[in-house]
Amino acid sequence: MKTLPKVPTHPETWEKLRALGRDLLDGCRASLPDGTAIWCPDAQRNYAGVWLRDFCYVVEGLGDMMNPAEILAVVDRFLAYQLEDGTVPTRVMADGVPDYREGPRESPLGHGPPADNPQFLAKLLCAYVDISGDWQAFAERLDAVERALRSLPIDREGFIHIDPNLPRSAYGFTDCVAKTGRELFCSLLLWEAYRRLAETCRRWEMHEEAHGWYERAEALGRVGPSFYVPGWRMFAAALGDCHQIDLWGSVYACVLLAATGAQRKAVAGFLSEHYDRCFFLGHMRHLPAGEHWERMLAAVQPENYQNGGYWAVPAGWAAQVLATIDGSVAARLVDDVVAEFEQHGVHEWIHPQHGRHVKGYIASLANLLGAVRPISRKRATNAR
Repeated sequence: MKTLPKVPTHPETWEKLRALGRDLLDGCRASLPDGTAIWCPDAQRNYAGVWLRDFCYVVEGLGDMMNPAEILAVVDRFLAYQLEDGTVPTRVMADGVPDYREGPRESPLGHGPPADNPQFLAKLLCAYVDISGDWQAFAERLDAVERALRSLPIDREGFIHIDPNLPRSAYGFTDCVAKTGRELFCSLLLWEAYRRLAETCRRWEMHEEAHGWYERAEALGRVGPSFYVPGWRMFAAALGDCHQIDLWGSVYACVLLAATGAQRKAVAGFLSEHYDRCFFLGHMRHLPAGEHWERMLAAVQPENYQNGGYWAVPAGWAAQVLATIDGSVAARLVDDVVAEFEQHGVHEWIHPQHGRHVKGYIASLANLLGAVRPISRKRATNAR
């Protein structure tokens, strides 16, 4: 699937990230009671289990370092717990028991499962076949993926829509946030999932299936125009509650080319002009500094976690967008993230006043690695 180009980086930086990735894969590896290998979101086991979206990011960024058979075994573990209506778990905990909603088991968040699990299931299966070439396993599981996608809360025009009277988690990295109405990030993920499925089917000559997925992607359109706010030069997180500037969603819309060329230029300009409001040590907030979410599903204090923390998960996407107008700014962002990783470790989120949280968080590393590429050693030498 065509996206914005990856950010060129020095081969030594690339190799450092790869080495960190290998270490984190080892550190996050665990087993379910039946012996199935899983990868926890962090090496400290603050999150003891395997989360579907985190695991997808790991495979997308580090999958060539993994055993394909073990990736497929995790996919099948999630499919084994698929409900009759198509719903798949958001996570399988270390005790082998699935959970379908976010938050603690005794007090889960929202009125239903997160609105991103089926999209990540689709993306994960496509990533698996890209690594393994095992198109038969892909074909055998395609009906289950389609049932999962049909379980999503979709409006008449195909967008993810969350009922304001029955709020639920949307994108899992905002699972504490009560975005309602049409929601940007999960709609982007849905458009991406349709296109990834279509292109994977086409590659393996499943022409009828490819046509069907392309039709769904075309029906949904580019997604961006429904959420773009010209006066902001950015995209809104949702069209109901939390109609606010979505930094993560804006850069992801650009990376996927769901935004127009003019919109991509505007988003890059906003990030460049408001760099200090968006980034700290290369990590990015969900909202520009000084802003906090209007409605929450969990009590997260301002300037903490998803309500003001700075995250590395979207940093690579931001660098890809910034590179469209200024490669030096993009390179600075990547270098800042890598320097933070080397000096203090890879964390889930950080904050200038509230410190560093959840060390060994593998999605932070995997997503950055997935957004960069090494330049040749000859070029790197000549650039010195």
